[in-house]
Amino acid sequence: MKLKISSASLLLITILLVGSFFRLFHLATLPISLFGDEIDVGYHAWSLFSTGRDYMGHLFPIYIQSLAESRAPLLMYFSAPFVGLLGPSAFSVRLFPALMGIFNIYLLYLLTNLLFPQKSFQIKKYSFNLGHLAALLLALTPWHIHFSRAAFEVTLLTSLLLGGAIYYLKNRYVASFLLFALTFYTYSVANIFTPLLCLGLVVIFPLSGKKFFHASLPAAILCLPLLYQLIFGQVAGRFKLISLANDPKIVEEVVLDRIQPWVTPGLRETIFHNKYTVYLSRFGENYLTSFSPQFLFLHGDPAFRHSVARFGELLWVSAPFLLIGLYFLLQEIKSRSGRFVLYWLLISPLASNLTVGGGDHATRLFVMITPLIIISSYGLREFFTVLLAPYRSLFKSMVGVFLALLTTFVFSSYWLYYANHYRFLSANDWGYGYREIFQQLDSIQNRFDLIFINNTKQPSLLSYAFYTKLPPKNFQKMFTGDKTVDAVYPEFNGFKFGDKIYFGEAISPFVIDHLTKNNGLYLSAQGREAPGNWNWIKDAPGGTKSLGGVYDVFGQPLFHLITHYQNK
Repeated sequence: MKLKISSASLLLITILLVGSFFRLFHLATLPISLFGDEIDVGYHAWSLFSTGRDYMGHLFPIYIQSLAESRAPLLMYFSAPFVGLLGPSAFSVRLFPALMGIFNIYLLYLLTNLLFPQKSFQIKKYSFNLGHLAALLLALTPWHIHFSRAAFEVTLLTSLLLGGAIYYLKNRYVASFLLFALTFYTYSVANIFTPLLCLGLVVIFPLSGKKFFHASLPAAILCLPLLYQLIFGQVAGRFKLISLANDPKIVEEVVLDRIQPWVTPGLRETIFHNKYTVYLSRFGENYLTSFSPQFLFLHGDPAFRHSVARFGELLWVSAPFLLIGLYFLLQEIKSRSGRFVLYWLLISPLASNLTVGGGDHATRLFVMITPLIIISSYGLREFFTVLLAPYRSLFKSMVGVFLALLTTFVFSSYWLYYANHYRFLSANDWGYGYREIFQQLDSIQNRFDLIFINNTKQPSLLSYAFYTKLPPKNFQKMFTGDKTVDAVYPEFNGFKFGDKIYFGEAISPFVIDHLTKNNGLYLSAQGREAPGNWNWIKDAPGGTKSLGGVYDVFGQPLFHLITHYQNK
């Protein structure tokens, strides 16, 4: 018996395979290395899997405490089996977010078809759904590819949001609200965005008060453990740090406006020059920036870790279809599905726009992707079925081939730059060199009685623990704090870890020979201990010798392993 696969199913499978390739290809080394937050995710996940505690020692925490801040826990819990079974590595840390990225493609296909079941299109004799177009666009979207290939929380958040919307539209309200509740344990943007999205769903696709109560009660119970953290705990503290309301530059701007020599103090100045008017202005600027061509189609997020810079978050070739889709959705504003997609688009930047730099922060704005892709696919479908309807099929075929070739060229340009250029140009942003130097250190550290590790180029304690595969139960015993103390060891400022390891920096490069004299090892960083271009890997300072080191992608020395010349 032969298994028959419909053309629609075959196309969906092909799209998923294409999307999988661009999210899994060389996952461990593209980006080139794990940056600090990814290592934090990985070590927490390993600790939860092996000890049931985060690496700070808290048993099955509701909110996870890291060295620098508290973090939503769900990504770590879901990543725990991958890191625990495969071992701590770049691949195991990134695998779950990548799989969620692939799952996003399928979920967007389902959601688009639920919203617009009548919007099909023909290719020769074959019929396809609008969801196919949306899935294809998402599979080839640089914004989504970029964040699917690193241990960010946003692909998990997107899966929960899409799943919640799908279940709601299928009248499975309990499952829907439970998924929405889980978003609060995923990423801080959900604290504002998810309630607004649920409000839109309930208003646009109303349900009875009785059904709402029965469906929302389990979700409310699920959220109770998190409520204290959101209001009073370190989660609230984290938002205060990045909130516009706590931006010192805003206060400075108001003060400067009011003390100019030509200013006459009075009610007029109080009304028009106060921190609230500046907050409103910054929020408006952020909101417009989130929809700007510069962010969406030309340059993307200015942070090099969040974007490749030379390309926008979306392929520029999709820009006309986004505008066409907006036009046709506005023409059908009476459609509940159209209103819901437009509502999602309008509210998606709000949470990010309340933060400093939130206008073009690709991570916090990631919830925009869903409506942008649906609208673009809607516009692409309307372009061929409505705008080109008067023209002959041959002309439409030629336009289709041209767009396919143009999209292939534009995407290939992006992928070539991402895989062959961005990988190396962004090496410093992704923490290149720590894996290599700590693996070298791990192979020789048992030979030494004292180990000093530079902690000023970048916090390196977790990198040491992760790359030397220090068991989390040992970390929990060895860690007593990471506050820098002067002279924690003679001529060395920093903190002690365990019995023989010190993180920090020597008071001077000239004392390294003293620090390492008693069978000690020093991991130094170029530009911190080693000045200028002095290559300590080849030419160690007086009284010391080099045991190894790491060069950056441009061939310049990055880290060195230094010991006293008398040590074996």
